[in-house]
Amino acid sequence: MTITFIRHGESYGNTSGKIDTTTPGPVLTPNGQQQAKDIAAKLGDNNYDAIYASQMVRTQQTAVPMSQYLGLPIQVLPGLQEIEAGMYEGTPERAGIFGYLTAPLAWAGISVAPPPNIAFNPITPNLDAFIPSAPGSTTGLNGHQFEDRVNGALQTIYDNGDRNAAVFSHGGTIMIWTMMNAKNLTPEQKIMLFTQHPLSNTNYVVVEGNPTDGWNLVNWNGVEIAGMQKGPIENVLTQVRTLSRQLGGVVQDVAAAFKTGDVGKILTAINHGAADALFSTAKFARAINAQVIGGVTTAIDNLQKKLAPPAPAAGTQTTAPNSGASVSPAGFSAPAPAAAENNSPVTGKAPAALKLSENTKAGDTPASDLKVADTKGDDTNAKVDDVKGDTNAKADDAKGSDVKADGPSKADAKKAAAEEKKAAAKAKADEKKAAAEAKKAEAKATADEKKAEAQAKADAAKAAQTKESAKAGAGASND
Repeated sequence: MTITFIRHGESYGNTSGKIDTTTPGPVLTPNGQQQAKDIAAKLGDNNYDAIYASQMVRTQQTAVPMSQYLGLPIQVLPGLQEIEAGMYEGTPERAGIFGYLTAPLAWAGISVAPPPNIAFNPITPNLDAFIPSAPGSTTGLNGHQFEDRVNGALQTIYDNGDRNAAVFSHGGTIMIWTMMNAKNLTPEQKIMLFTQHPLSNTNYVVVEGNPTDGWNLVNWNGVEIAGMQKGPIENVLTQVRTLSRQLGGVVQDVAAAFKTGDVGKILTAINHGAADALFSTAKFARAINAQVIGGVTTAIDNLQKKLAPPAPAAGTQTTAPNSGASVSPAGFSAPAPAAAENNSPVTGKAPAALKLSENTKAGDTPASDLKVADTKGDDTNAKVDDVKGDTNAKADDAKGSDVKADGPSKADAKKAAAEEKKAAAKAKADEKKAAAEAKKAEAKATADEKKAEAQAKADAAKAAQTKESAKAGAGASND
C-alpha cells in the first residue's frame, strides 16, 4: 500500500517556540488553517481511499479540507501522535536537537555532536535510547515503543483494506519513523534529508510497502526517489481499485437497507448511494485527469532538458533539487555541518542552536568532513590561477589585434542592420497586404449582407402579394 504522511499546519504551539507534545495539544493558527486548504488543493487529486489523523487536534483540523474535498471521514488513530518530549516538554524548541531529539535520532542511526563542533554522524541504530520522562529519570519513551505504536497504526490501516491512505501526523514522528524504516536509505542519505530537507508545516512524505515486507521511501516532499515511482498503469489500477471499493460500499449500504424492509430507509439508501456513486466517479475522473496532465508535463520537461540542458554557471556546483525532481538515492551525500541550519521538525522554524559559531575554525570540523572540501578547494585555486594566466595572455594578444577586429565588426554590424531593415520592410508589406485582404473581406461581407437583405425584402413582398391574392380569391368565393 501507499501511505502519504502529511505534517499538520502551523499551530499555536509552533508559534510559541516551545516544545509541545501533549494531547490534545494546541489548535491551528489562521495561517495553519490556510495551509490545510492549500495542501488539500495540492494533493487532493491523488484520490486517497481513506483519511487518518492522530489524537492531537492540530492534525485533525489540518485533515478537514481534505476530508471535505474527497467526501471521506477523518479516522482518528492512536499511535500517530508526536514523539513525547518527556522532561523536555515546554522547553525552548531551538535547543531540542541537543536534548529532545537526541534519542530519536539515535533510533534512526544518527548521532549529533553539540556546539561548537556540530556534526551529524552515522551510528548503529540504538532503539534502547530513551527520552527521560523527568529530570534524572532512568525511564522514558524508547525506540522500540515508538516503532511499535506507529507500526500498529499502519497495521490497522492495512487491515482496514485501505491501500492509498492520507495520514496526518507530526514532523518528528514522520521523519524519524521513515528514517528508521525506509529500506532504500543509507545513513548518509538520512543525514542529508534531516539536515537539508526537514519537514515544515504541511510538508509530506510518501512511503510504499506493507507491514510484513517493509517500506521504501518514494517521495520526500516533492523530491522523488528514482526507481521508486509507480508507472501509469499502476496508478490507474490504484484508482480503479479505489472506485470499485467505493461503489461496492454503495451496493452494500443499499442491500443492508433492503434487508430492513423499511421503505423509508430503502429510498434514503438509494438516494445517498446514487449521490455517492456519482461523486466517486467524478473523483476517479479527476484523479485520472491529474495523472495524465502530470505525466505529459513531466515528459515535456524531460524532453526540454534533453534538448537544451542548462549549462552550470562557472564556479558553481550542481546540487540535488529540493522539490519536484527525480533524485537517485545513490546521489545523496552527507552535508557539511554548516548545512544544519534548517527548519525544525517541531516548530517549522530554523533552530538557532544549529548555527555554527562565527569563531569556529575549519580545524574543528571532523577530518572525514573536510576531505572533499579540501580537494575542491585545491582544484578551485588551481583553476583560478589557470584562468588568470589565460586572461592575461589573451589580453596581451588582443592589444595587437584591435585594428583587425574593428573592420569585420563594423561590416557585421552594417550587414545586420541591413538585414533588420529588410525584415522590417517585409513585415510592413505583409501587414499592408493583410489589411487589404481584411478590407476586401469586409467589403464582400457587407455586399453579401445587403444582397441578403434585398432578397429578404423581395421574398417578403412576394409573400405579401401572394397573401393578398389568396385573400381576394377567398372573398370572391364567399361572396
